[in-house]
Amino acid sequence: MKDVETIIKACIDIAKSIDAPIICLSNLTVETDEVPVIIAASNMLNVDGLLSPAGPISDREQLLRISSRMASEGETAEEQVSDAGVVSYIRGVLAGGRVVGLVELPDAISIVVHDLEENPVIKEIMDCGDRVDMRLLVSVLNVAFDIASFGREGVSIGCAFIIGDVEEVMHRSHQLVLNPYYGHKREECDVLDPSTWEAIKEFAQLDGVIVIDDGGIVIAAGRYLDVDASEISIKQGLGARHAAVAAITRDTQAVGVAVSQTGGTIRIFKDGIAVVEIAPTTKITGVHGIDAR
Repeated sequence: MKDVETIIKACIDIAKSIDAPIICLSNLTVETDEVPVIIAASNMLNVDGLLSPAGPISDREQLLRISSRMASEGETAEEQVSDAGVVSYIRGVLAGGRVVGLVELPDAISIVVHDLEENPVIKEIMDCGDRVDMRLLVSVLNVAFDIASFGREGVSIGCAFIIGDVEEVMHRSHQLVLNPYYGHKREECDVLDPSTWEAIKEFAQLDGVIVIDDGGIVIAAGRYLDVDASEISIKQGLGARHAAVAAITRDTQAVGVAVSQTGGTIRIFKDGIAVVEIAPTTKITGVHGIDAR
């Protein structure tokens, strides 16, 4: 595409003018010391082929196709920047505010200004702050993202975490296996400490759920939830794990985080429903000019 350097300069100028970092979702090189730059990769499918119909079409039909293509690509660019913003927030790269996305599509380059404060996923995550500490929820989401993205030893796994209202949760559950966290020092069970995450990811492979108290201490792993999920309504295709997590959040004040084995979608449950659904289609591959939270 012509004028790529001009487009990149325009993106930098916009970011400078609104004091925002750039999220680059493209193979383009953004070289600047004037604004922070986040490099992200998305495996979201691009819309393609709308302007290559079989057989002749009228000028009006061609214009309609062009209009439809522009609308579809605009939505795709916005979605990619939105998803990258969510991942940046959870990973501690961004705390909020606006970002300027630079998205490369098959035959276009889009510049998108996105306000993280208005991002529906981030807003729902923050709304869970009335139940659990946000630092704790974000820590659990980081563990969930790692599991969703990499599995364990290359094998996809499903798992679930129940956060808060631990007395009620423990009362409504029982151990399937010996509790691997029993008797350990608190600092060895603290989800807020990233050095504990590898062990948590390892024990997430056990049948059952991981139970975490309000302070971020893992109380138990391999815990079976004794709940009645018969009246729980969840998305078609989700299994018993998701139904049980939904049910325990209906019956207690806990918040649940579940990772699907198929596809790695992460869902946050509160009051018996999935309030957040995150498909990990975007990865942060580089950060320049930002100190992570």
